[in-house]
Amino acid sequence: MTTSTAVATVPAHIAARIAARQAAGGGKSDAMKAIIGDGASFPKISIRAGRYRLVEDGVETPVGITLDAIIVGVNPKTSKVFYAKAYDSSADNVRPDCFSNDGITPDASVTAPVSKGCAGCHNNVLGSKILPSGAKSKMCGDQRHVAVIAAADPGKVYGMTVPVSGMKALREYFKELDNFGINPEEVITELGFDDAASFPKITFKQKGYVPDKHITSIDKIVAGDEVKVAVRVLPFNAVNRTAIAAPANNAQIAAPAAAPAPVAPAATPSVDPDYDDTPTPETVAATVTDVKAKPVAAPVKASSELEAKLDNLFGE
Repeated sequence: MTTSTAVATVPAHIAARIAARQAAGGGKSDAMKAIIGDGASFPKISIRAGRYRLVEDGVETPVGITLDAIIVGVNPKTSKVFYAKAYDSSADNVRPDCFSNDGITPDASVTAPVSKGCAGCHNNVLGSKILPSGAKSKMCGDQRHVAVIAAADPGKVYGMTVPVSGMKALREYFKELDNFGINPEEVITELGFDDAASFPKITFKQKGYVPDKHITSIDKIVAGDEVKVAVRVLPFNAVNRTAIAAPANNAQIAAPAAAPAPVAPAATPSVDPDYDDTPTPETVAATVTDVKAKPVAAPVKASSELEAKLDNLFGE
């Protein structure tokens, strides 16, 4: 086991250099980046093991089975992610073998894309993967990238990936809000999990409304570049930001779970219910209506926890 000098013994001149680098946005040496990388990432929310966790610089802070948040952005495209191997609990920080943030072409960082385009990829076809139930699914899973302000840490914009299992719930939640002419950034959303599911399946529930005194501040965040970074529309290095210290005293984030190996299909395979009613742009256009229900008062009060933290965040 390797030992190291206690950080508490760092002399003043080294501490001053560290502080200067942090003020400048990091500044790891080439030697450091060669081993651990440059740490270039944005804050994310993990749903590993059915718990919401705030993740920064590979260190995670567990929050719980629910999380109050304001949804401030969503990638307009359905993203894709593909793992060639089954989940290995002994492997750390497993990256997908192929992925696309826009659902059109593989990301530029993918070293060996499965296909030049998502539309013609054999892994992006229902039936390329068969669930244990015998239902047809996809080897390359659909997902949506969203940006949220979390009550647990409202000082920044977090990115969160909604897997295909939660996309239907997200769509239905947004339709419900739209029926009253409400935008998601105007409400406080309780993120939870479906108790009946055997895996982390995200649920969405309106918990109240964003207080009037904070609406303008939220609107500015919605229009900002940090939201575009969090939903994977802009690269991380496109936005200038100061270094943020990682949460302390928490375990390292574990490798993401991959889907189980395919099993033999049933005689007449059904379709994975998560894909059953996924709308196409054509079906969405055919069902959109301009008729809105009359807005009503909030059924419940705004989250006192989030409101208090917003007061502190925006200085009101």
